[in-house]
Amino acid sequence: MTAYIKFTALSGAHNEDPLCYLLEVDEAKILLDCGWTDKFDPEDLKALKRLAKQVDAVLLSHADIEHIGAYPYATGHLGLSCPAYGTFPIHDMGQICMYDAYQSKADVEDFTTFTLDDVDAAFEKMVTLRYSQPYSLSGKCKGITVTAYAAGHTVGGTIWKVKKNTDEVVYAVDYNHKKDRHLNGTVLMTTEALGRPSVLITDAYNATNTQPLRKTRDSALVETLTAAMAADANVLIPVDSSTRVLELSYLLEAHWAFQRLQFPLVFLAHQSYRTMTLAKTMLEWMGDGVAQAFTQRREAPFDFKFLRTLYRIEDLEKIRGPKIVLASVSSLDAGWSQHMFRDWASVEKNIVILPERGLPGSMTRKLYDAWNATADPVAVDGIRPAVNVELDILLNVKQKTPLEGDELEEHLAREQQKREQDAEAAAKQRALMEEDESDLDEDEGGEVAEVANILATGYDIYVKDQLRTGGFFKQSQSYRMFPVHELRKRVDDYGEQIDPAVYMRGEYEYATEEEGAEKEAQPMEVDKMRPKEDAVPSKYASHDEELKVRCKVIYIDFEGRSDGRSIKNILPQVAPRKLMSSEQILIRGSDEATQDLARYCLSSETLTNDVYTPEIGECINVSAATNIFQVKLTDSLVSSLKIAQLGDYELAYVSGVIRFPEDETLETATPATLTITDAAEDDPMQIDTVAPPSSSHQQHRPTTIQQIPILDVVPSFSQTQHRPVLVGDVKLSEFRRILQGEGFSTEFVSGVLIVNTPTGARADAVIVRRAAAGRLAMEGCIGDVYYRVRRLLYGQHAIL
Repeated sequence: MTAYIKFTALSGAHNEDPLCYLLEVDEAKILLDCGWTDKFDPEDLKALKRLAKQVDAVLLSHADIEHIGAYPYATGHLGLSCPAYGTFPIHDMGQICMYDAYQSKADVEDFTTFTLDDVDAAFEKMVTLRYSQPYSLSGKCKGITVTAYAAGHTVGGTIWKVKKNTDEVVYAVDYNHKKDRHLNGTVLMTTEALGRPSVLITDAYNATNTQPLRKTRDSALVETLTAAMAADANVLIPVDSSTRVLELSYLLEAHWAFQRLQFPLVFLAHQSYRTMTLAKTMLEWMGDGVAQAFTQRREAPFDFKFLRTLYRIEDLEKIRGPKIVLASVSSLDAGWSQHMFRDWASVEKNIVILPERGLPGSMTRKLYDAWNATADPVAVDGIRPAVNVELDILLNVKQKTPLEGDELEEHLAREQQKREQDAEAAAKQRALMEEDESDLDEDEGGEVAEVANILATGYDIYVKDQLRTGGFFKQSQSYRMFPVHELRKRVDDYGEQIDPAVYMRGEYEYATEEEGAEKEAQPMEVDKMRPKEDAVPSKYASHDEELKVRCKVIYIDFEGRSDGRSIKNILPQVAPRKLMSSEQILIRGSDEATQDLARYCLSSETLTNDVYTPEIGECINVSAATNIFQVKLTDSLVSSLKIAQLGDYELAYVSGVIRFPEDETLETATPATLTITDAAEDDPMQIDTVAPPSSSHQQHRPTTIQQIPILDVVPSFSQTQHRPVLVGDVKLSEFRRILQGEGFSTEFVSGVLIVNTPTGARADAVIVRRAAAGRLAMEGCIGDVYYRVRRLLYGQHAIL
């Protein structure tokens, strides 16, 4: 069976914007990545906002802002309620990434786009998978299986395979076929599971770039840092907070350890300690080099001795003299990297090393463009030198300052008034609850409640002596009783509720206290750590500042993506050899890179000619069979169908009238009858379109996009009979076993199946042979044997 597959680019097509795409498989809507920029502008998510509530599943491929940045916001504010799927590192490192992004914004402005609660709630819905683990989806996605495969580039980075029936869709973006120091390469070319897909969705981000060898890039980074240390210069390397920073930190730590350098090396991020702590627990997701270092030399991965992990700028300022700082965020538009860049950019001897080009419009991309236009075009081993750039940039600087003086007193007064109001409201609520409980006790207790009220006043109760009696003038003696109020027993589904403290002895109390002390002494689990919000009263202010950039800039490619030449060698190994049997969708990349890769795919003899380069918002049909159309069946039509069983499938012959909903507008004027009938041998199925009788009430209505027509029952005066259709493919060898089970004597003679009666009489023999166009033909004398064989042969087909 062939699925109905559509693809829509919501973001990241013919440009280098973050990735977000919609894949529709029949009725299921699957969101491929949910990226955003670190500006977190809700206006960028207009396309996602329109369909977030309709999404049935989200597949996340990498743990950076470009792939998961909008996921917490979409979950908390756009109505995205479906589960998301990703590997364990994408879950853990992705949460760290969003924590760091939130803190970078909240440190300088009143950031309310999303909160830490939104981040926690979003990642709690995430389903974690391992590589090569098929996972069957449910709900509208029933019948769809998703499988994650290693993509390289980042720890836990994923290439997704979405499979339904015989259709396979491979989503491969930001993959790296080369081995990093801490990661292995992608399995895109080495595993048969990803070969020959029905649809391949890949990016053209690096289609026009050429990447130097890893040894050359490592040497260029070390030489640049050595020159900076010799000149007592500060070095800033803007990095992300959880993914590619692991490669750089692992490389620099190894160099510092080998050379025994004492020059300060710092990783500055809000979540720096947690990033490295979690990286230590992901040995199984790392490359072979990290695993060998652990098994052979017992070196714990990412247990650094030279690289310091700091999360406050005050701690960095305590380190005197020049230093090398890896700071987040990689765009230089927020976080500690922007803070350090403002302080160091005006000094000519300082160096900014760009490990990636950055998104268009970011400060990193501006520096890259300035370096690319100024640096010597003649590269030494593929690496162009560092140059001093001259840029005058007007920045809107945001900062957070503590309240002082009258502002602080006014703020404290407002807080005190708010606390009093909250306490008053809580007291009223508590009083209402007690009143409700008292009313409940009166309803249940009666006299018991009355006695409890008397005891609450503090008076004694006099109880009469029942043994003594007196006359009219002689009263019986009354005795005073000590007031005791017995609490009403509370009962739940498991019986009477008890207080464990009543039954606890001193030794148990001591043991509990000791256990609690031990728990308090232990450090908090890393998985449960969450950044604490600053409780110091502060205010936010912003001002424009002209930044004069005079420092040195150099770009050394540590993006961890395959370059253009490698991509053009990988695609022929993945795509089918037969043309027209698969489609390729090229996404994310500049318009020049997208067109360059598209031209290569079309000119290659080993690749399919079906190459799509969709624009933003364009919906394309990439089904294997292009003559598939979606219609809705009415209840009356479904109830009239005669279902025939054939293996695991249920088939029915449908003849109906196509119409459109009354409240929607259509482009087509006249509804049509869709009928499947017998045809010639070279065309086994034929679609007949019959116009219904004309009516004066029918009107021509224009159509709208994405409208699904309705298939209804044909009116009784237009119904016609159709010839029966036999559906199925029977092999003669299998049919022979069925006949033998019924007691017939069978034999093959020159590819023809001869069926005899148990007595072996040739006069009653029936011949079954394969005719043209895959049909079966029966020959024999009309009789009991002929009809029995024909009945068995019909039983192997579905008759519609």
